[in-house]
Amino acid sequence: MTELIDHGAPAPADYRAALAGVVLYDESTAGRIAMHGADRAALLHRLSTNNIVELQPGQGNRTVLTSPIGRIIDLLAVHALVDRLLLVTSPGQGPLVYGHLRKNIFFNDKVTLEALGRTQGQLALYGPDAAALLERVSGAALADLPLHHTREAMIAGATLLVARREPIGGQGFTLYVPAETIGPVREALLAAGALPLHAATFDILRVEQGYSAFGQELGLDYIPLETGLLDAVSFTKGCYVGQEIIARMESRNRRAKQLRGLRLSQPVVAPGKLLASGKEAGDLTSAVISPRFGAIALAYVRSAFAEPGSVVGVAETAAQGEVLALPFER
Repeated sequence: MTELIDHGAPAPADYRAALAGVVLYDESTAGRIAMHGADRAALLHRLSTNNIVELQPGQGNRTVLTSPIGRIIDLLAVHALVDRLLLVTSPGQGPLVYGHLRKNIFFNDKVTLEALGRTQGQLALYGPDAAALLERVSGAALADLPLHHTREAMIAGATLLVARREPIGGQGFTLYVPAETIGPVREALLAAGALPLHAATFDILRVEQGYSAFGQELGLDYIPLETGLLDAVSFTKGCYVGQEIIARMESRNRRAKQLRGLRLSQPVVAPGKLLASGKEAGDLTSAVISPRFGAIALAYVRSAFAEPGSVVGVAETAAQGEVLALPFER
């Protein structure tokens, strides 16, 4: 059982279940876009940071849509299917990403886009028992599914797509479900033992893991390497929008700031500014109170102060924060 700190109130049941069992989280606010046509992979390949053209059906990865100066437009999960690519955006960013892709389709590109927000729902399962529960409910073998790869399964009579995703509690899966069947699928997963995960608890778990959220750690203020998104960047694929900036940053190993964890002396409210030695030291982007770690935060810390063990202050508060590598660990 995961050790918890006593902060005067018990950890929420869904928090405990995420670390010791399985939880179900509704992610329908994420954007889902299908890319069709012979040039679909080539288009996304030239607009984003990762290698898309080599993905085979059933495989997937993460990639970052970048601006001409290498800034983050959005972080996408990409799943290659037999006849299309399935792109998954950050919550609420479907229309923005759809518009960005559409304006970059040239007259000779064989690509069409399909918005799936209304026809396809999205659920996530997290926790050490997530794979076992999915296999029990669907009968599909999923424990060996690689990260971001997909496999079809059937739950409550509905055929859906299951993808492995970044874990919380040791396991993580995304379920892409036809919208008309998402109710029965959800009920089947809850009946099998999954506990609903609330948004506030998810945010605590997200910060503990060091996962970025759009509008906080993801956005046009940041470059993928500063955010630590190395799995979403290929350094061998060749040219793409923003590639020159990112490649130069990597070759020179120079990052103006880096995403770090902060163990705080007292709770604070995000966003906020960081100070060290009388100088501006970065930006605090997310802050929570964790049942395991107490008051913690995610922050972009200027590289001069980003070494783990450094101490920074939070402007306009008495709080200090110890800089930590991510994820948070006991």
